[in-house]
Amino acid sequence: MAFIDRIAFLLRDRTTPAGRATNAALYALNTVFVLLYIASTYDMPVAWLAAIRTTEIGLAVVFLGEYGIRIRAADDPRAEITNPYTVLDLLAVVPVLVTQGIGIGFLRGLHTLRIFRFLRLLIDEQQLLGRRLSIRAVRRLELSVTIFLIFFLSTGFIYAVEGGVNPAISNFGDAFYYTVIAVSTVGFGDIIPVTVAGRWITVLAVLVGFVLIPWQATRLRQSTADEDGDNCPRCGTAVAGTDRYCRRCGRRLQPETASTDDHHETDSDSGGRRQSP
Repeated sequence: MAFIDRIAFLLRDRTTPAGRATNAALYALNTVFVLLYIASTYDMPVAWLAAIRTTEIGLAVVFLGEYGIRIRAADDPRAEITNPYTVLDLLAVVPVLVTQGIGIGFLRGLHTLRIFRFLRLLIDEQQLLGRRLSIRAVRRLELSVTIFLIFFLSTGFIYAVEGGVNPAISNFGDAFYYTVIAVSTVGFGDIIPVTVAGRWITVLAVLVGFVLIPWQATRLRQSTADEDGDNCPRCGTAVAGTDRYCRRCGRRLQPETASTDDHHETDSDSGGRRQSP
């Protein structure tokens, strides 16, 4: 019990070197877990695939142990179990132990859900590698991570349903290429989904991109304006210090500064003309 309590403390700790090292190790293992899944989609010797499979099972056991310790040490175990990030952690790990069955290999696409562990750092804990982040830094990272998640998760699910039935998608790289082309609406047409699930995953990825990316960009702008502490005198909308006009009502901002700048420019021009022979 004392050992489990010690592990639970290290999982929650963000201040001591031991706590930061424990969490850094877990995030490194998460990265390895995802990279192993990507590597397994490529052609390689059977012995290598077997080694990858064994390593994945070992990591899955570690993550399940972490899952159990977090729930046991939580102030409200039920709330921890129903936490969306905790649910995603479990969904990403369980398929490793059950994909030996026939016809359920597509569940390996859920491996990519482990990437949400990094997003949990930004949103819930607002820290990275043990260091606290400012709201502006969090918003910037959220925007970058959102774009990455849309591409990465869509790729995982596209490969899960198209790999093996679509001759144009034979590995994770092919699926990633198709996802980027589809979500960015470039649409070369050299790769198209052949399954109904693949088409709907593509539609969902495009719609999510259209909604989430502008929303995150707006939040980044809002946090920048909040830190600057400026508001439009007419409608009260937060504005950045560099804005010349309110983007909501169109009111001109900083008129005094603009007039002062124009006055200085006029004086300079007049001085220059007076000094001319």
